[in-house]
Amino acid sequence: MKPYHQLECDTLPQIQRQVMEWIKNNRVDLLSSESLWNKVNTLELVRATPTLIDYCNKLGLKLREVALTVINQRNNAGLHIDELPVTAKMNIPIHNTMDSYNRWYRIPKEMFDSVGATENEFGKKYYSFTDVDYEKLEMVGELELLSPVIFNSQIAHNIILGDKCQLPRVVMACTFFNEPIHYLQD
Repeated sequence: MKPYHQLECDTLPQIQRQVMEWIKNNRVDLLSSESLWNKVNTLELVRATPTLIDYCNKLGLKLREVALTVINQRNNAGLHIDELPVTAKMNIPIHNTMDSYNRWYRIPKEMFDSVGATENEFGKKYYSFTDVDYEKLEMVGELELLSPVIFNSQIAHNIILGDKCQLPRVVMACTFFNEPIHYLQD
C-alpha cells in the first residue's frame, strides 16, 4: 500500500473556518496545547461543521471519530506508527500547515522488532521511533499538507516543520466506519 493519497476539496476554506470557529468557541485551550494528539467531542465538533459532513458524504465516508493534532513548539513530531486497528485515516489541514511536511519511512524489520509497542495516554498501543535517526531510513513519501489526504497510519511517519511554518499548526484527523483503504492501493 502507498503512504498517502491526496484528495480534492473545493469546500476546504469553509471546513477550516468552521473548525477554527468551533475551537475558538469551545476549546481555545487547544491553540496552546502541548500535546500533539487531542481527542475532542466528535459529535459536538461534527455538528458545528456541516461542510465536513457534506464533504465526507460526497466521498461515501461515514465519520467515526475526529481528533485535532496541534503543534505549538518549534520541534518536529517524532517518528511513530499510530494505534491499531485503523490504517486509513484522513488528515485535513485546518490552520498553518504551509511549510510543514508529513513524511513516511520504511522501518527495517530488526529495528521494528527491537523497539516494541508503547502505550499512549489513552491506553492504546502504538510504535514510537523518536530515538531513531530518521535521516538514515528510506523515505517512502513526503507531502506538504495543503489539501485533505487519506494516509496510511501503519507506515512510520513524522511531521517536519520548515522555517516559515507558522504556529500553532492545526490538523483534523478523521477516522471512518467504512475505512477508505481503497485510496491507498497501489
